[in-house]
Amino acid sequence: MSRARPPVPRLLLGATSLELPARTTRDRTLEVAGRFREPESLAVTMVKALDAGAEGVYTVPSPRMRAALRELRRPVPVLVRLPLTPAADDLHYEHALLAGPPGGENGGGGIGAGLSALGSIGGDLAARIVARCDGEAPSLGARSWAGVAFASPLTDLALAAGHARAFERLTRYGRSRFGLAGFETQNLAALLARLRAWGIAPDFVIAAVNPRGVGMHPGFEAVLAALRDPVVPVLASELRGGGIVELAEGAAFALEHGAHGLVPELVDLEDVSSELGALSRPVR
Repeated sequence: MSRARPPVPRLLLGATSLELPARTTRDRTLEVAGRFREPESLAVTMVKALDAGAEGVYTVPSPRMRAALRELRRPVPVLVRLPLTPAADDLHYEHALLAGPPGGENGGGGIGAGLSALGSIGGDLAARIVARCDGEAPSLGARSWAGVAFASPLTDLALAAGHARAFERLTRYGRSRFGLAGFETQNLAALLARLRAWGIAPDFVIAAVNPRGVGMHPGFEAVLAALRDPVVPVLASELRGGGIVELAEGAAFALEHGAHGLVPELVDLEDVSSELGALSRPVR
């Protein structure tokens, strides 16, 4: 008998902005990084988030998060973003490998050639990513998993290649390893359309949703149309649109337009307890 999957969270504390580029000012980035320089500070904030109604933390397998989790006596449900993709990540190197050497038979390398090659290698991409995730996830030391979200550089590369098999295999792997499996994307409307056409239903998708359309690709209206009847639950991120709107406004907008849940980031929060407490009420 297959194990029943847990429900998709409706409110997560986003902590990826501690390690990955976020749409905010440099001053704000430095301020938040300084606030959570010590693992104790991050550990206390995660406890406050759970007490305020968050169902877990969305994060990457970084040394900072690992140290913070070690400080805690209570388990924190972790929705882990895998693989870890900092700005100089080797997924760009994967592009180069798949594209072949410049000036080769296909008229040179580049993203176009890489995508062409990617579409022809079957499950090889998924196999590489599974191996990488199996290496990274244990390093986090989480005692409780809320699921896995495959990082947007990977998702959008496979999406551009029309690589349905990668989505199928990664969904199966994520569910067996973490309970829930989803995909982070910067191309929400296109991803939802492809998933519907392929008949593939991961447990959730994470993408930007906000009143100003910041990060909503391929366009504001296209994303809103896709949200009216999403094939899978959408967890809305970048709620403040890079700081342009208030958090409450961005959250209300996302929920009103069809988002299943919210992922407010640390860079968008001033008082975790009060702000997450206010957000937890509409999504319960």
